[in-house]
Amino acid sequence: MKKKLILPLAALLLSSPLIATVPAWAGDDTPVERGLNGVSTMEATSDTASTMESVELDGVTARPHLADVREAMAKHGMKETHHMMVMFTDSKTGTAITEGTVAIKVTDPSGVTSEPKKMMLMGDGFGADISLAAPGKYSMEVGSKLADAKKRVFTFSYGK
Repeated sequence: MKKKLILPLAALLLSSPLIATVPAWAGDDTPVERGLNGVSTMEATSDTASTMESVELDGVTARPHLADVREAMAKHGMKETHHMMVMFTDSKTGTAITEGTVAIKVTDPSGVTSEPKKMMLMGDGFGADISLAAPGKYSMEVGSKLADAKKRVFTFSYGK
C-alpha cells in the first residue's frame, strides 16, 4: 500500500517546478496579470484603456498601452491611476523583445518630472503603475536598454 502512494507523490513533487511556470493566459492570479501591488491590470475596461501612437527608434518599435486602473488601485489604498505597458518589437521582423531593462519618467501638466520608475517584464511587454491624476497633457519618457545593449528613449504623450 505504501509503495502505491510513494510513486504518485514522487511524481507530484517532481512536477511542482512545472506548476510554477503557468502561462500568462492561465488566469487572473498569474504575475503577468497581477502587478507587484496585487492589483489586477485586467480590471480596466476597454473604455478606460487607450493605445497611444507607436514610436520607432533605431530598429525597435515601442507600442504603448495605457489603462485607467484608478478604481481598482483606490480599493487597495494606492495612489496610482494608470497602468502603462510598452511592447517592444524588432522593426524589421516584428519579433517581440522581452530582454533588457526599462524605466519610465512622467512629466505632469505643470512640468514636474517624476523620478524614473522601473517597468517590470509582464508577458511580452514591460509595465508599471503611474499616477496621472491631474487633468492636462502628460509626457512619458520610456528609457530602455534592451537585449542589444543600446540605450533608447521613447517619448509618448497623453491627455489634452
